[in-house]
Amino acid sequence: MFAKQLVNTKTLKMKDAILLTGAAARISQEVAIIDKLIENQKLEISPEKTFLAGFSSGALNITAINACIRNESSLSWNDYYKNKILFNIQNPDIFLRNKFIPFDTSPLRKNIIKFLNESNLDTIGDFTFQSFILTFSFRRLLTLWTYNEWNRHNKLYLSDLLMATTAIPILFPDQSINCSDESHRLFSRGKFADGGTGGSFKRFEFYLNKYMIQNGKFDKIFIISPMREVTNEDYDNLNQLIPVKDILKLELKEFRLLKIFLEMISQDGFDTFIQRFYKWTQKRKVANEIYVCIPALEKNFPILNFNKQKEQYETVYDWLSDHPEQLAVSLGSYVQTIDNKLKKNRKHFSGFSFLK
Repeated sequence: MFAKQLVNTKTLKMKDAILLTGAAARISQEVAIIDKLIENQKLEISPEKTFLAGFSSGALNITAINACIRNESSLSWNDYYKNKILFNIQNPDIFLRNKFIPFDTSPLRKNIIKFLNESNLDTIGDFTFQSFILTFSFRRLLTLWTYNEWNRHNKLYLSDLLMATTAIPILFPDQSINCSDESHRLFSRGKFADGGTGGSFKRFEFYLNKYMIQNGKFDKIFIISPMREVTNEDYDNLNQLIPVKDILKLELKEFRLLKIFLEMISQDGFDTFIQRFYKWTQKRKVANEIYVCIPALEKNFPILNFNKQKEQYETVYDWLSDHPEQLAVSLGSYVQTIDNKLKKNRKHFSGFSFLK
C-alpha cells in the first residue's frame, strides 16, 4: 500500500536524483553547483528525468527548479530566478532584528508568497517534478517528508512549508503548516522548523527504499551541499548578527538546541550522513553512480549573511572551474577522503607528549 501511494505509476521512471542539503544564506552555492553540473553535461534536469529532495534553502531551490524548468509556463532560471530574485537578496528581505531572539521572518514570508504567485504555485501538489521537502515536527520529534504526489500532502500550502523548512531553531520562529482543504489533510499538525534539525536527510534510506520498490534504482544520485564549517566556526560567525549578551539570554535548553542544530549542519554532521548513506548503499544497489558535490573554498561565507549571493555564486562557480575534479566526486572516493582525514587526526593527536 505504501509503495502504491508513494509514486504515480503513470509517471516515467526517474533517471537522476538531486539531493539539496541547504544551509541558510549559502543558498546560491547550490545554484552554482547545479549550473556547473549542467554545463559540464553531467546532469540533465527535466520533470520526466529528475527526482528532487531537500530541506532549508535547498527546498527553496527545489521550488525554483519547479518554477523555471517545468515543461509549460516556465520562468527563466537565469533572468528570473538568479538575476531578479537570488542575486538581489539582502538580509532585510529575510529577517528583521527584534530586541530579542527569535528574529522577525515576516519579510521572508512576504517574499516567498510573491515568488510563488509569480510562479503560479500554491500548494506542493502544483509541483511538476517529483519532489520531497523535509521539515522537523516538534510535536512528533521527527523529520517528516512531504511529497507532492501523496494525496495526504498535495494540498499543503507551499508558503507554510517553505517557511517551516527554513525556520532555523531558536533564531527563527517555529511555523505551522496549513492545508488548502482541511478535510483532505492527513499531515501532522503542530509547530515545525528547519528540515535539517533532525539530522541530514533523516529517514532518507527508508523513503528511498520505498521509492525504489516501485521505480527501481536511479541512474545517478547527486548529493549537493554548500561548503560547511565546523560547529564552533558557524557559532562564532553568529556574533556578527547576534550580540553575545543576547545569546547568553537564551535558556539552557534553547542554547543546547542551537548548538545541536549547528552540529548537524556542520561539516562533521554532513560527513556523518555521507558515511551512513555509504554503508547503506553497500547492502543494496540504489544507483549506477552516486556523487558528492561540495566546494572547499579558502574562506566560507557566513551562514546568516544573505547580502552576497552573487559573490557566493561566482566564487563557487570559479572554484569549480579551477577544480573540475571536485565537481562530482564519487561517493566511495569521498568516504575514503573522510577516512583519511580521521586517520590523520588520530595520528596527529597520538603524537602529543601528554598522551604518551
